[in-house]
Amino acid sequence: METIRNQGAIIQSYGGDQKEPWVSPLDIAAAVAAEMEKPFSGRTIHYLASEEVSPNEVAKIIGEAIGKPDLKWLVIPGEQMLDHMLAAGMNEWIAKGLVEMQAAQGSGSLYDDYYQNRPVMGKVKLVDFAKEFALIYHQ
Repeated sequence: METIRNQGAIIQSYGGDQKEPWVSPLDIAAAVAAEMEKPFSGRTIHYLASEEVSPNEVAKIIGEAIGKPDLKWLVIPGEQMLDHMLAAGMNEWIAKGLVEMQAAQGSGSLYDDYYQNRPVMGKVKLVDFAKEFALIYHQ
């Protein structure tokens, strides 16, 4: 929220128009509850997503919800992102991991298996989250 307020942008080390999965905690909770109702027959693994949206779409949806329709998703180099996180006091190991994860998001490699095993999308969409975000943003 601070970068949105102070710089008018969401700033990450990846971005663009490539869609990626996003998931709402509400859809996660519903999936967990459904799994708990089933008889235990060993571990099963499946993907869960609420929607597939691009970073640029995220900025547009959130920007419209908070009254900043010109909100942009800006991409900075990974090294610069790491420097910002470390300057903010983040643990170095975690900060490096986040920059590495964002690089995999940017290249799309993070989602290789996901795209081969796409789930049925959940019910909660980013526009729903954006409404809640806007309420907190304006407090």
